[in-house]
Amino acid sequence: MNQIKRGLNPAYGIAVFVIIEIIFLFVFAPLQYYFGMLGLALTELGLLACTLLAVKITGQSLREVFPVHRPKFGQLMGTLLLWGGCFLLTMLVTLILMYFFPEGFLQVSTSMNSIIATVPAPLRILIVAVMPAVCEEAMHRGYIQHSFQSVRSDWVIILSMGLIFGIFHMDLYRFLPTAILGVGLSYVMQKTRNILLPALFHFANNLLSVLSSLGTSTETLEQSADLLADRSMILLSIGSYLTIGALAPILLFAGSYLIRRASGCLPRRTEGRIIASVILLLVLSGIMFIAGLAIVLLHMNDLTQIQSAL
Repeated sequence: MNQIKRGLNPAYGIAVFVIIEIIFLFVFAPLQYYFGMLGLALTELGLLACTLLAVKITGQSLREVFPVHRPKFGQLMGTLLLWGGCFLLTMLVTLILMYFFPEGFLQVSTSMNSIIATVPAPLRILIVAVMPAVCEEAMHRGYIQHSFQSVRSDWVIILSMGLIFGIFHMDLYRFLPTAILGVGLSYVMQKTRNILLPALFHFANNLLSVLSSLGTSTETLEQSADLLADRSMILLSIGSYLTIGALAPILLFAGSYLIRRASGCLPRRTEGRIIASVILLLVLSGIMFIAGLAIVLLHMNDLTQIQSAL
């Protein structure tokens, strides 16, 4: 007799998320605490196992929960551009939060870097970049987001998934940056219906973090932590990222446009609305660039004093 497939709704996805978070607290977190990177790898495999078990119990089709298609060139380029915009935005938000909560961010950053540095580079890439791109995306953009498809509004789904992704990391200081990344990941999944693309987004984001840690000694990390403990240095960093981050709105718009065009879900707009959107985009980028430049120029003396003190 054929198995009756149950229709999912958000309650299923939220229930699975809550159960996994409880397992994380009592099983995965201790694994990471006692076994470091090995514990992190076991955590990722555990997330994948829990997700596959949820698919099996609720009688879902693997092809529907984890849709895989050959991505179009426009989708690939759009995903990378969208990731670039989200990355700049999350870095800017992180620095602003770090200005108000420097000790919390430095403690989290130092502990993470010290754990990552315990294994060779290939293992770092596998555990920190490849495994989350597969295991976490199977859970979030796979089962949980699939359970939200009964919701009519795409943006309700995307924002809800961003909120869940932020909560998932169980870090108050990183909640907003990870929620922003979750929104970007969920947008890609919602528009393309191809789990390979948010996996690429996730991989690119984590790979950059791994590459930035390569060749960095403990002494260098401590010096960087000392510099960032100075709020003047954080302000200068915010100014610098505002000038660079002025590209974020452009990257986000261009990435979204390419994804929707290649996926056949680009809405028709009048020429006037397109021109208005471009003007608004350029104004926003200009404001960010000017604000960043002003912050850098106003605190240039602080940079000179910090350099002379080193």
